[in-house]
Amino acid sequence: MVRPPMARLLIVEDNHELASLIVSSAQGRGHDARAVHTGEAALEALSPGTRWDAALVDLLLPDIRGSEVLGALRAHGIPAIAVSGVYKGDRFAQEAVQIHGARGFFEKPFELIQVLEALEKAGGFEPVPRAPPPVDEAAAQDVLLDDADLIVLEELMPAPEDAGETGSPMQAIPDSAPLPGLESEEPALPLPFAHRGKVWSGEEAAPTPAPAKARRALPEWSLAGDLKDTSVARLLNAYYESRHHGELKLRQGSVLKVVYFESGRIVYAASNLAHERFGRFCVRRGVLDEAKLAEVATVAKEQGLRTGEAMIRMGLLDAGRRKALLEEQVRELLWSTFTWTEGAYGFSAMRPQRADLVKLSVFPGDLILEGVEKTETLVALRQRMSVGRRLFPTADPPYGLHELKLQGPQALLLAYADGSKTVEDLLALVDVSERQALATLRGLELLGVLEERPETPSRRHRISFGL
Repeated sequence: MVRPPMARLLIVEDNHELASLIVSSAQGRGHDARAVHTGEAALEALSPGTRWDAALVDLLLPDIRGSEVLGALRAHGIPAIAVSGVYKGDRFAQEAVQIHGARGFFEKPFELIQVLEALEKAGGFEPVPRAPPPVDEAAAQDVLLDDADLIVLEELMPAPEDAGETGSPMQAIPDSAPLPGLESEEPALPLPFAHRGKVWSGEEAAPTPAPAKARRALPEWSLAGDLKDTSVARLLNAYYESRHHGELKLRQGSVLKVVYFESGRIVYAASNLAHERFGRFCVRRGVLDEAKLAEVATVAKEQGLRTGEAMIRMGLLDAGRRKALLEEQVRELLWSTFTWTEGAYGFSAMRPQRADLVKLSVFPGDLILEGVEKTETLVALRQRMSVGRRLFPTADPPYGLHELKLQGPQALLLAYADGSKTVEDLLALVDVSERQALATLRGLELLGVLEERPETPSRRHRISFGL
């Protein structure tokens, strides 16, 4: 079946990370998408000669009402889908559609795939099929063979833990080093790094000979942005708020890490650092020593098992303990990126095809709160949460407060943070250490639950009532 021409989509969303994810997902479906983050920028995008097939509009924008943007889009004959994390229920849905001309309305959190399908339908384009056919295993193996700079967490790879490992445990495996276990006949986990040169440098990848048989192309990574402009925590929020699946790639220098999502929750992660492999992690946790790890590696290599499977067979772990250790490992892997202020990130909508992976379900809200407390120093927290700052509740947080595991003092801090008190005031109101209080406030800010607002109201001040 011939696909229809791609749509040109305008995404009006003030959450930069969420907007970036929406644009990337739309591009992955073959469309040309652009994001703007204010209502005024949306109006400027409607200049004569500019064609938009459909638009997505967040009703709560930092400068003008979302209804004004909807009205302008209607005047230009551009169909729009409205979304909101504040205005919820039938009343606002009907108002957005019947009064302001939106073709549909979605409450946040929404399922991003449903929103994209609605945009495609509004623009008169055939929706992209939801469930793509399985990745050809041979094509997946080609991708793995093409990429030599990623060692996946052992539980996500069919390779034995330390078979053939070289170099320092802290060393990132260089581009020239082969991935372990490539001789295994067990199907490999498809990894979307074949086009990393194009993704990170902007250069086209070198042409490759035509395959002997037709193979389904694997989705490429889209370069979404620079980590200096955001944070890993906010990127995790975007996946959760959109209940999206796919992969988030993080890069700092030679270090590569990938986070895998299902419906916005973290299900596993990968790294190219040798010390972040499962066997090494178990040694650090005291589950086994170096001598026993060597035995495990031997058994894994001889029997073609992953490290965790070999440890279970040897009686060192049971399935429940293995999964718990994997979750701890993924948490540590992610926490190590929380302090990254340099590097880049990218998105891919591809899902691994392996059915036998140990999938987790890590809630990003608690992971972020705990990670800030574990990784941020008191000096850094004091710099980020200066005593004069005033924090307000966010109008449309990615998380419901009932979802967060806040202890008594943490809940009090959130209750007191109503904008009338400075950080210094808040520290005096709760009976916890300065570091824990600042870490809680910083974590709640990264979660998008608290925010700092301008002192003086202006046209760009967030609107509180009405569409």
